[in-house]
Amino acid sequence: MSVKYNDYPSEDSDFSLMRDSLYILCIMNQYSPRLSLPPVEAERLLRLALFSNLLPLNGSADSNSLVKRRTELAQNFREGRKKGVVPVFLSFLWFVFALVLSIQLSFGDIGENATAHNLALGLLVGWLPIFILASTVDRNLVSADSIRERLNRLVDDVRRALLDPDVLTAYMKATRTVEEDFSWTECLNNGDLFAGDFFEGFAGQGRTHWHYGVAHPILAGIETKFMAESGRNWLRHGNTARLAIVVSSRNINGLKMFDPRMVWQITSSIFIVCGTVFGALILSYLTPTVGLGCHAGGYLVYVVVTLSLLTIEIGVWWLTHENTNTQDDILARVGSKFERHISRSDGQQDRRTASIWRLSHVILLWFRSRTFRDVVKNFVIRPLEIMNTIWLTYIIFAQTFGSYQTCDCMASLWGPGGGYIDFNVYDYDNASTVSLFWGGATGLSCAVMAAGLAYIVTEYCTQSHLSTENYSRAMEGLKSTRRFKKHTRFVKVIHGLVIKFGKLLWWKISDGRSRRGRRSLVWTVETQQYRLNNLAHHLG
Repeated sequence: MSVKYNDYPSEDSDFSLMRDSLYILCIMNQYSPRLSLPPVEAERLLRLALFSNLLPLNGSADSNSLVKRRTELAQNFREGRKKGVVPVFLSFLWFVFALVLSIQLSFGDIGENATAHNLALGLLVGWLPIFILASTVDRNLVSADSIRERLNRLVDDVRRALLDPDVLTAYMKATRTVEEDFSWTECLNNGDLFAGDFFEGFAGQGRTHWHYGVAHPILAGIETKFMAESGRNWLRHGNTARLAIVVSSRNINGLKMFDPRMVWQITSSIFIVCGTVFGALILSYLTPTVGLGCHAGGYLVYVVVTLSLLTIEIGVWWLTHENTNTQDDILARVGSKFERHISRSDGQQDRRTASIWRLSHVILLWFRSRTFRDVVKNFVIRPLEIMNTIWLTYIIFAQTFGSYQTCDCMASLWGPGGGYIDFNVYDYDNASTVSLFWGGATGLSCAVMAAGLAYIVTEYCTQSHLSTENYSRAMEGLKSTRRFKKHTRFVKVIHGLVIKFGKLLWWKISDGRSRRGRRSLVWTVETQQYRLNNLAHHLG
């Protein structure tokens, strides 16, 4: 979208430099920034480090030193990338083949409960390939720690350059900006805030709870305030566009921004898990003997615990997203009250109570070394996750080795009022409604799996040119991607209409206080007419 549809710029173009910047941002997104960093200033520092082309580094007189540094860094990252995504994608065709075989066996002898329960088991874990592929796309490089150190050095060098008055003055002169645009840089000299590593540890591939990353806040700010309005070929005026990205497209909440568009991602994740599991639940519930028994009941327990974990994680994030690692953290407030209680009681100690007060000080130290998120993660979420994993494993093995072939399981005793066994249909049911119920449940789960897998493959193919080492091959991949997106634009028509309807409805509900315009960059073939003076408007 940054250039015209039929344009494939050379390797020394602004397009190539922007490709390097966005790829480095993808790598940064896999690491957790230090939580004690001021979110607004940290976001602006990263934005300048990624997109500025005129800031000299390390006392160099070369204004392109930052560009050269990013180009070298991106090339090193591409050369050291693990190139195993496509084989992993292809390996999951075996899962698809096994699922198709189960469906064929089940509907080839429709009414047979043994084959139906085997199919339900496959549908139960149908979400697993989707999430494995999603985490595979977000692959770390060969050495996560080495990459983190390089990223930290880049950010720190940019911070030091901004603290040099001569460098900053020359940069403002070259970009025709004023001191007010860089007043935020004063806090970069605060050692308590910015001393140490900017990125602390690897958190990609879903390894860390509540990992937000740095990419979405930066991209959302640029997209909302610049790209969405400019449309295709938004990079047509290279330096002016970069200056608009660095200076004007600011996010007032910094790295802690919550974008309502993320609700779509959360909802999609819930729909993928619940859609496949509910398909298995419906299939097992309506398989003879009909009712809530060991099969359907086990699936129901699994999905209830899963949704409970989701609720806990969202609730903890809501309570702590503003105050984690600060004095306002919930655990820090409890620790402060406990500390005041101990200090009032220190003068009243005797030998009999000395051991109690020593224990109290140990507890106080524990409060100071933990956050509320740590406590919930270690003592609530992880035990529940382990229990749920054990329960899912038990379901799989119990069904595989026939542990459910008992009177209690076949009688559907989990339901109210006790269970029953109809010996005429306990292992086979030829009712006309069986094919309808089984077909609906299988269709629900398969539709969810197909949509999820198609989305992941499409997104990977769309973005893979960023990480392709050879530039000419990257352009060939980009050409194929553009052709594919051009011929599948009709798929997003319904999605776009739903978004427009939702925004219009919310605008009506909020009495005109919400923004009516589109905040996302819409993929098009045509280039929007956009004058340079409109672009300069973003610079204020």
